Amino acid sequence: MNFFKLSFMNLRQNIKNYGMYIFSMVFSIVVFYNFVTLMFSEQFRQIQDLNVISTLAMVCAMVLFLFFVFFISYSSSFFIEQRKKEFGVYTFMGVENNKIALLFAQEGLLIGILALVGGILGGILTNKLFLMALAKISKVDIVMKFEISKEAIIITSLIFLGILICVFIKEYIVLLRTDITKLINATNVYQTDNSKNKTLQGILGLIIIVLAYIVILYYKRYNIPFPAAIFATVIMVIIGTMLLFKGFFTFIVSKLINNKSFLYKNTNILSYNNIIFRIRDNNKVLGQIAVLITCCLTCVIVSIATRTVFTEGKESEYPYSIMYEGNLDNKVVQEALKLSKEKIDFDLQTEVMSIDITDNGSKQSPILYGDQVDLVKYSDVKKICEYRDLDNESKFLKEDLKNNQGIFLIPKNLINAFDFKVNFSMGNNNIKIVDDYSMNLFGHFRDGIPVIVVNDNTYNSIKKDLNKDTENISCITLKNFDNTREILNYIKDNSKLNVYSVDNFDGDSYNFINAIYFIGLFMALVFIVSVGSIMYFKCISDASKDKPRFDTLRKIGTSQEYINKSIYKQVGIFFLFPAIVAIIHSAVASYAVTSLFNQDGRLSTLITTIVFSIIYMVYYLLTSRKYISLTK
Repeated sequence: MNFFKLSFMNLRQNIKNYGMYIFSMVFSIVVFYNFVTLMFSEQFRQIQDLNVISTLAMVCAMVLFLFFVFFISYSSSFFIEQRKKEFGVYTFMGVENNKIALLFAQEGLLIGILALVGGILGGILTNKLFLMALAKISKVDIVMKFEISKEAIIITSLIFLGILICVFIKEYIVLLRTDITKLINATNVYQTDNSKNKTLQGILGLIIIVLAYIVILYYKRYNIPFPAAIFATVIMVIIGTMLLFKGFFTFIVSKLINNKSFLYKNTNILSYNNIIFRIRDNNKVLGQIAVLITCCLTCVIVSIATRTVFTEGKESEYPYSIMYEGNLDNKVVQEALKLSKEKIDFDLQTEVMSIDITDNGSKQSPILYGDQVDLVKYSDVKKICEYRDLDNESKFLKEDLKNNQGIFLIPKNLINAFDFKVNFSMGNNNIKIVDDYSMNLFGHFRDGIPVIVVNDNTYNSIKKDLNKDTENISCITLKNFDNTREILNYIKDNSKLNVYSVDNFDGDSYNFINAIYFIGLFMALVFIVSVGSIMYFKCISDASKDKPRFDTLRKIGTSQEYINKSIYKQVGIFFLFPAIVAIIHSAVASYAVTSLFNQDGRLSTLITTIVFSIIYMVYYLLTSRKYISLTK
């Protein structure tokens, strides 16, 4: 029997052990193939509103490529650990190391090729459904046809085979250099604490993570560009997390073990004595799991944030049915309203003063689109609050603006990536900005110009000093909010008023945001499947090492119920630590992202965390039960 047939036979005999790995890889390849098709599908590229999605799909494909490198490399190492004793026996029987290494490497290659074929076939079969779902959620009215992308097949195959070959060579060299005695005694090398104290590294990791949080939460205060803050935070969080698991949690558990009243309670003596070695030996894997969970949760939270931009797009652009520059009692407008027979819900008039910041001695120009701001009286904004439920309304109404103090209001549709707490000189008044937040006063009517709100005394003083003309902005909201076409046509035919009407809203311009939401959720699915697979692999590997220990405990009279409780607690701690770290990471990331979009992300973060926790709990229960069955 040649080595290829032997590898195939081993694969068939161990297919149950490889099942979770093959499923995870097939699912990931299906997603990767579908993302790649977005870059080459002619029928998809014809949809002008979704062209940006092709670029996003390329970025997602690159992220999945990095994931493939990590996941395949880790899985191969796991299977080597599982089978080392078996190959040690082959060596003892006289088989040369190079042939054993080739045998195992071929087996890994066969598994990878099997997953690749299954993934590409799955991708081809699901591609039409994927494109239809993407078009549907993006509200694009187009019939998607079944197609097979040759480019996607070639790219997916080349990338995946390239990774497999590299891992094949790596594992071949590792096995070739492994000593025979280490192979035979592989499962006996466990729970040896010959490493130096890693507590300082763990504390250093905690410090780095805290610094990363400071960078992303206070980047505006320190004038750090948002892309630079994101990049620095990601790198620091990854490094800090890896260091954290090297020593910090081991230090915490060791302190618990030193507490005798805690240690001798229930099954703690068995669970915690074992878990301290488990964390120390698996610190790298636990750190990687924490990062993967963070990626998963952050993908979902960012997707929800972009989805909110879509759902609130109309309100952000058109907070009123009709807006125009002029007095509310304009005769043409009043006549148009009378002829339309539409009932008015409310109407209001606001006086604004347009000011060029750069001409007034500002220390910093925070404006995103030009250097204009609208100066508005506090009393006028307060009047708007009586008719509309504005973002941050309660916060605004609590403000007690003194003379020469101002609030900087960012339109909700603008990205809030700057710190606006700066000073402006306006006439003889030096305005100090005491707060800034989003509040959608006029939508896109003023081209997204931010607003500075001052008290009435300061407004009148600036108006007198600058001797500037002011404008009145009239806003009308109809009972039938969207029925403005007839009114708009009459005003255009009988006047030169520049009218901003909700009838002009273009919902198609937001379609690509829904597509981003859809793709983000798909990426999160890949991460959650991989998290479950890696945790399952690791715990099953530990179960094979723990079986002799539990056999010994049973022989001296320990009940299976006691052992089961110990295992549930032991596996639970192993699952818990990376989840806690990842949830904290994602909560910080959620605050940073939702603040950027001028949103309150607390509810979406809470819901995302709860849903993830339920799925993660299912993984935990399945893994624990499998662990128990393997150690019986």
